[in-house]
Amino acid sequence: MGYTVGEVARWSGVTVRTLHHYEHIALLAPAGRSPSGYRLYDDADLERLQQILFYRELGFSLEHIAVALASPADAGDHLASQREVLLDRIRRLEGLVTALDHAMEAKTMGTIPTPAERFGALDEGKTKVILDAGDGTVLIRSKDAITAGDGARRDVLDGKAASSTTTTCNIFRLLDARQVPTHFVEQVDPVTFRARHVEMIPVELVARRIATGSFLDRNADIADGTVLAHLVFEVFEKDDANHDPLLEFDFAGDVLRRFVPNATAAGELGVEAGDLLGEQPLSQSRYAAVTPELVDQLRDLTLRTFEIIEQAWADLGGTYIDVKIECGFDRETGDLLVADVIDSDSGRLRFGDKEMSKQAYRDGSQSLPDIKKNFDDVAELTQHFA
Repeated sequence: MGYTVGEVARWSGVTVRTLHHYEHIALLAPAGRSPSGYRLYDDADLERLQQILFYRELGFSLEHIAVALASPADAGDHLASQREVLLDRIRRLEGLVTALDHAMEAKTMGTIPTPAERFGALDEGKTKVILDAGDGTVLIRSKDAITAGDGARRDVLDGKAASSTTTTCNIFRLLDARQVPTHFVEQVDPVTFRARHVEMIPVELVARRIATGSFLDRNADIADGTVLAHLVFEVFEKDDANHDPLLEFDFAGDVLRRFVPNATAAGELGVEAGDLLGEQPLSQSRYAAVTPELVDQLRDLTLRTFEIIEQAWADLGGTYIDVKIECGFDRETGDLLVADVIDSDSGRLRFGDKEMSKQAYRDGSQSLPDIKKNFDDVAELTQHFA
């Protein structure tokens, strides 16, 4: 059974004339005809029309849509690509809202915005704002917000921004002193630091010394608190909607595999943590430019970063369990740098049995005032990093 052109027009919101035009330019041809000669569309045609309308909404010309749909990518790849474009647009719009908020606040207060505040809103995340300074650097301003569950839970801790910025700056100074290349330039004020403007790689890089958290979800045969024989290195996709899937790069087979990262994602999908979510040709993915050499560099930077911070905390009596970092390429020099922030949200830290990182917020084991005190205490302790 097929669908008539009138039905398709009614469901999709496009006119019959438009559907006829798509057929005329060979963008969308109906699967067949009825005995009376009327056009009939099947489910594959509807899926292709959906892709056409998504691309059109994103501003693609019909000519460019035809080229995009002629690629070997499947429908899932097209959806993933469209989703990434939309997320990028959302981030840019949020940045514009931030710039407008700053302008309105300046008008109300009778102050003059800095050039960076006036023109440079690039991105506002859940816990920070990034402003383009216009000289090859950006200003990264922390917020007092604290979030968990990919932003599903959110609170405000007055003063957290200053503590997080202090921790981040002290850790970056420590890494710089140990010859780890970072984007850090200088601290500007209590809640802001200057950094090199980098093109971020859309992954989160994790090093683990002790088995806990999502690692246990995917490795149920390992006991919580087990000290791993070797540092574990993992790569996760930055994708909040899917809880940041674990990635595997199969360069020999040109395959990118995504795995269910944790029990939360597994529960939503009705599968097990660690199960294969899907795979696609690596060369057709958003990571087509990633090479074995780059993964080796990222592994080296991640493990070195962890070991340096781990030793610094050990010297003060703490136990560093794992770390999550991000990296990017300097937009002017092309150098690979450790970037973003490294604070109490970036790794699990314990002093004895006391949880000192944001994990206490994730699992609800401490009150908000106690969590805020942890942020303050960690910031103060990092002042002693050599």
